[in-house]
Formats: sequence, C-alpha cells, structure tokens
Amino acid sequence: MATWQLVEHASLTLKRLLQQHITRTLPTANIAVELATTQGFQDLKTPSRPTITLFLYRCIENPELRNSIQRRLPDGRISRPALALELCYLVTPWGARGGTTNANDAAATQEEHRLLGLILQCFYDHAEVGRAEMFEDAARPVWSPTDTMQVVMESLPVEDQYRIWDAGELPYRLSVTYRARVLGLDPSIVASTVPVVDASFVVEKT
Repeated sequence: MATWQLVEHASLTLKRLLQQHITRTLPTANIAVELATTQGFQDLKTPSRPTITLFLYRCIENPELRNSIQRRLPDGRISRPALALELCYLVTPWGARGGTTNANDAAATQEEHRLLGLILQCFYDHAEVGRAEMFEDAARPVWSPTDTMQVVMESLPVEDQYRIWDAGELPYRLSVTYRARVLGLDPSIVASTVPVVDASFVVEKT
C-alpha cells in the first residue's frame, strides 16, 4: 500500500506514460504533457505548441472496498484497512493555434484529433500499470512492492463534462475521462498493542 504521496505520484505516472508513448510514436513531435487545472486552461486557448493536459477533477473511495476488514500486520498489531481510492481525470488535447482564422482552427482541430488517438492508444496499452512503471522519487519511497494501478476509460455523461468546463467558465472542448484505480492509501496510525488471542480465567477461593 502507498503513502500519502500516492495522488501526486499517480498523476506523474500517467504523465510519464503519455510522454513515453509520444516519444516512441512521434519522436520528432514537440508535444507537451502537463498536469493542469481549469485556471491553466485559460492560457491554452491559443497554445503555441500542441499540448495534452491531465486534470484531476475528482477523488473518490472505491465502494466495493469501503468496508474491508482490519488487517493483521506481521508483528501481530492491528491496522485499519487501506483507503481504496479512485482518481478521475479529464484528459484534453490542445492543438497549436497560430491565429483565429478558420484555416488555423481547422488545422488545430485536426491536430487535436491526432492527439486524441495517441491518448486512447497509450492508456489502452497501459490499462494495467505494473509496479515497475509507476513513477517514484528514489529518495521518497511511495509504493509497496505489490502496488499496481488500473487505467479505465470512463463514459462520463456529456452533461457532467459540460459542468467541468462551466466551472472554469470555459467553452466545451474535445476531451476524454479516465479513472486510475484502485490505489490503497495506508493509515498513518497503527494500534500500538497486539490483540488478545487467548485468555484464561482463574477463580480464587476465599
């Protein structure tokens, strides 16, 4: 199970997977991959280079694992189960727009369709992300040896996608949504005593 840094490192894992896929597929392309918020989208209305953004818009608990039982650690202590998380991302391709003419817009739109194909292929190829592919700073261990991550394409209703864009006061753009699941966040507090496994009762005569 992972430490409290799992959200950051899950996002950086997806970013790196996209960057590596782009390098293999289009080695001469000058495509940026960024973690972004709706505030950052304002600067991408007319980007100077093609860009793919990953926007973490929601973090939820996995409902199937919500009521997992407590865990027994190797030393006999009891720990709460890991918090099973799913991270929801809006992934958006942005074509370079050198101007506001219809020709420039058409070229940028075609580029966005090309980038969308890269996004779909990358995350389809990496639907199961193994421990070796997960981003980690060697100085700050985050993942356990058995940690993995699933990347699942999510069919978010169009109305919900519109709400995401409305929150940033931006017009709707071509985008897709994915879930990174199931990520286990370890508790930081563990019971300091081992549980009672056997008991005996003695009645003393008075």
